[in-house]
This record gives sequence, structure tokens and C-alpha cells, in this order.
Amino acid sequence: MLILSILTVTGVAMLTRMNVSLHRSGNVWLAQQAYWYSVGVENWVTQILRLDAENSEIDSLDEAWATPVDYLPIDGGAISGRLIDQQGLFNLNSLMQGDVAMQHFARLVELVTEADIVTANRIAQATRDWIDTDINVTLPDGAEDNFYLGQTPPYRAANRPMASPSELRLVAEMTPEFYAALAQYVTALPAATAINVNTAPLPVLASLHEQLDLGAVERLAEIRMETPWQSVQAFLQEDALAGLDINAANLTTTSSYFLAAGQVVVDRGRIRYRSLFQRAEGGRTRLIAHSREVF
Repeated sequence: MLILSILTVTGVAMLTRMNVSLHRSGNVWLAQQAYWYSVGVENWVTQILRLDAENSEIDSLDEAWATPVDYLPIDGGAISGRLIDQQGLFNLNSLMQGDVAMQHFARLVELVTEADIVTANRIAQATRDWIDTDINVTLPDGAEDNFYLGQTPPYRAANRPMASPSELRLVAEMTPEFYAALAQYVTALPAATAINVNTAPLPVLASLHEQLDLGAVERLAEIRMETPWQSVQAFLQEDALAGLDINAANLTTTSSYFLAAGQVVVDRGRIRYRSLFQRAEGGRTRLIAHSREVF
């Protein structure tokens, strides 16, 4: 009887382990399927962006690439996602271009976080110090290793361009609340870039000049929805911008960098994807960075 009991318990344990193993194997297989669907999304994006370049001389929010995919059915699940023009956002690595970019970023920080202008300027100066290649503090309120080594735990300034906008969380004066408010309006691209006025969110447009308010920017947004600007000069000639000294060199109506973000669900296999693309002249598009997260 004892032997029978032992054999029964042992058998149940073996079957339990086998079921767990099969369940895990099934999850791995489903996750692999979701992964390959996400690769298919990346291939599709390269084609969409190439065709867009062939058929349009500008990039604007009324084009096919800008339409979100809320639900695309696939075997056993669905794909969702959207393309985000990264040149509609403030590129943190453009801070190396000089004081104009730093002032623009400070105004954006002040506008979306409700920080006071002194704190916003400190964040802008410290962010520039984070990405520049020297250890000299940007006066009067920048931050280099002498500040970060005094933190718990201590760390150093990167002194290189940001690889991800999430690095902003490590910059002096930045708080979790400030970062949460800023995250949707900033990016970190491999090179300095101009801002696409046809795709920039309202706070990014409003921060182009200290005398621009959200009311004026809302009127600009209504105009571009009807007729996107074909050139930067056409944008600068709008009545809402009359008399404002805005540097045209920092603006554009075309874009080279796009982010595909979304998720793939195949039964229990679930993957979030983020894929950054660079489009060159002529429409040739290549994937330059991507990440995937099983959830």
C-alpha cells in the first residue's frame, strides 16, 4: 500500500512537471510567433515610408503612414500600433547646436511640467552638459560629474549623445513627475534634427518662441489640418507668427526618422515593439534600432 502511494504521488508530480513544461514550451512558441509578426511589421513600415517619399514632398499628419492601426486581425490574435514622426518631437541631442536649442527646450520644460523658468533653465543646461563631450559645467546652472558623484548611488555624466530619451531621468533637477510630462514630446536621435512643423505636437510648436501661446498654436494646428505647409517659409508667414523671430534653420516640413510602436498578440504570446527607422533621400528606409518586450 505504501509503495502504491509513493508511486501515485511520484506519478502526479511527474505529470505536473510535464504539464508545466508543455505550457512553457507553448508560451515560447507563441512568443516566437508574435516576434516574427513584429518583424513583418518592420518590413511593412519600410515599404510604407518608401512609398510615401515617392508620392509626397512633405510629411504631415493627413498621410497614410500617420493613421494608427488599432486592430489588425491575425491567426490567433491581432496587431496594433502607430508610426510617430520623431522629428515632430524635440530631439535632445540637438541641444549641442547651441543656445537657441537650449532655450527651446527650457520653454518646453516650463510649458508641459509647470516648472518655474529657473528650474526649466537648470534642466536644459544640465541636459546639455549630460551629452556634451567635456567636463565643463554650462553656466550658471549646468551639472557635470561633480554633481552626479555626490548622489546616492554616485554616477557620472554620460558626456555623449543620448541613446534613449529615458536617460533624461538621470539628469540633474529632473523628477519622475517632470519626466512623465515630458516623455511624449522628446526623442533622442543619432544626429541633430530640425522640427517638422507639420507633425509637431502643440507644446513643441508653442515652445518655438516665448511669445507664442497655446491659443495661437491651436489656430496653427487647425490651418495645417486643412492644408499642411509645403515649406518652412509658408509656415513662418502665418499671421499667428507675425513679428516673431523664429530661426527657420531649426524647422522643416519633411522627416527622416520615424518610430513604430505597438504590440502583437498571438493567444498567450504577447510582444510590445518599438522600432526606429531612418529614411534617406529617395525613400530608402532602414531599421536603425529596435526593442521588444514580452508581456
